[in-house]
Amino acid sequence: MKILKSNILAGAVLATVAAFATGAQAQDNLQQAYKSTNVKNALVNVCKEETKKSGKLTAAEVTKYCTCAVNADGKLTNDQKWQIQSAINQKKSPSTLAFVQKQNQELKACFGTSLVTKLQKLTEQAQAAQKK
Repeated sequence: MKILKSNILAGAVLATVAAFATGAQAQDNLQQAYKSTNVKNALVNVCKEETKKSGKLTAAEVTKYCTCAVNADGKLTNDQKWQIQSAINQKKSPSTLAFVQKQNQELKACFGTSLVTKLQKLTEQAQAAQKK
């Protein structure tokens, strides 16, 4: 369960951009966000638009998730992003990296217990469905 928790939180940061950048419209929205005069706020808004499409989180949870995740992503250096991608390419969990573990703790604090618990349940459900 501890590994699952780490993967959920580590994945939250990576999923922030990846999850809502898959469709053509989402990609266009993401590109527009980077042209905004307030890029951070625009990225949070794109995340919120795409995340609420799942219907799994309340509006307040979507706002909390996107705000925390975009803030956490903004703190990552390019070198840290490269380390995460290298770990993934090596089929290793990014949660083994010290800075990811620290960031996970910060994300847990930002998300709050109830959102962390809900994200864990949703992840477990998705993994169970994927195995079927």
